[in-house]
Amino acid sequence: MRTFWFTLGFVAVLLSSCERNTGEIGLDFVDQNALKIGKLTSLPITTTTESFDSLVTMKPSYLMLGSYEDPIFGRATANFATQYILSTVNPDFGENATVDSVYMYLPFAGFYGDTSADFGLRVSHLDQIISSDSLYYAHSVFTGSSVLVDTVVQPKPARKRIVQGIVAPNEVIGLHLDKDFFQTYIIDASAAQPTDFESNTAFLEYFRGLYVEGVGNNEAIYQFSPADQDMRIRFYYTNDSLRADTVGPGYGIYDLLAWNLVNSANTFSFDRSQATFDLDNQDSVAGEATTYLQGMGGAITVVNLENLQNLADSNYFINYAELRIPVREGSALEFATPVKLNAFLVHGFQRRLMTNYLNGDPGGSLVISPILRDRAYTLDVTKFVQQWLNGKDTSDAKILLVPDRMSSSAARGVLNGNLDPMDPIRLDLYVTKPR
Repeated sequence: MRTFWFTLGFVAVLLSSCERNTGEIGLDFVDQNALKIGKLTSLPITTTTESFDSLVTMKPSYLMLGSYEDPIFGRATANFATQYILSTVNPDFGENATVDSVYMYLPFAGFYGDTSADFGLRVSHLDQIISSDSLYYAHSVFTGSSVLVDTVVQPKPARKRIVQGIVAPNEVIGLHLDKDFFQTYIIDASAAQPTDFESNTAFLEYFRGLYVEGVGNNEAIYQFSPADQDMRIRFYYTNDSLRADTVGPGYGIYDLLAWNLVNSANTFSFDRSQATFDLDNQDSVAGEATTYLQGMGGAITVVNLENLQNLADSNYFINYAELRIPVREGSALEFATPVKLNAFLVHGFQRRLMTNYLNGDPGGSLVISPILRDRAYTLDVTKFVQQWLNGKDTSDAKILLVPDRMSSSAARGVLNGNLDPMDPIRLDLYVTKPR
């Protein structure tokens, strides 16, 4: 047995010394269970909660709208701003054109909270231009002075409905916008100032887009898909020719498009006055019994691995390292946890996603035990631990646990911290020591 471990350690050291620094160690080709050999030890770690500053929300996967009250996290609020472009440049609406009606369609992509509650929202013409040369964050501020609709609806996101302007039934919110605004800004302006309609570049300078915000005490946050072709503003108009036509429908249709072709941004805010935790009162020395995660930049869990330094001179070889992150029992009964966590590394003021380990996927998916229904996330951090101990990774000895798709998801989670007495978060190490 001694010969086996000596040989294994010698080969490992030899391969490490001869390998080019490509950022790979061959773990992609080995079943992780095969690496769980040697002595199992758990490294002492500490965990705390903090907010995620400077969350970029430009062109998110989903546009988010609404608010909800969480008994643990307090109230979270999401609004969005988006541009619209012309479906055809140089539109010709004919002589004496008038707008009959205008509809804005928001295709559902998901929701978080109580969808049976009434939902208040307001749509305004943006006061600011969304610039491609700028970055927009969760804390960015948008305003809209010209209100196009201020209403209360019952979204019912799981129900397909037939709405005017959409041929096939779809899961959308259909809003009736102020037709006088579009008469002035689109129909009349296209004839009076045609240069603003000669290209979409010119049009975006003229028609800045819309700001959509939830109003009142809503109890859900909805996700809308800019990739859906129903994401548009459609208005119906008539002109002298259409009014005189006794054969056709008697009206024309024109669309302003959002889709993924335009710039958009989510904005988020939080009222934690009723939250059960305090981000300004975290014990960074001893750690916490409970930590928290929340999408939209609301909260992240910080795992401090400073005790890695104790292994630096131990001559141990790390075969496998796994971070196990238990979810607090009963905390996900009403509000779902994130499907996956991402791991970020800290280097000074910079944060970088842990993507150069195991083909860019260190894990982080939620695993539910089939017997006890225990929930936990697992992260393979073998390469990071090895590189850090070898001095090849100069990041801080900490890992930030961040909900996946944080800029377009409201999912939150309550985790067992390092001081949990029953099932704390832990870093499991499988190590061998050459002799």
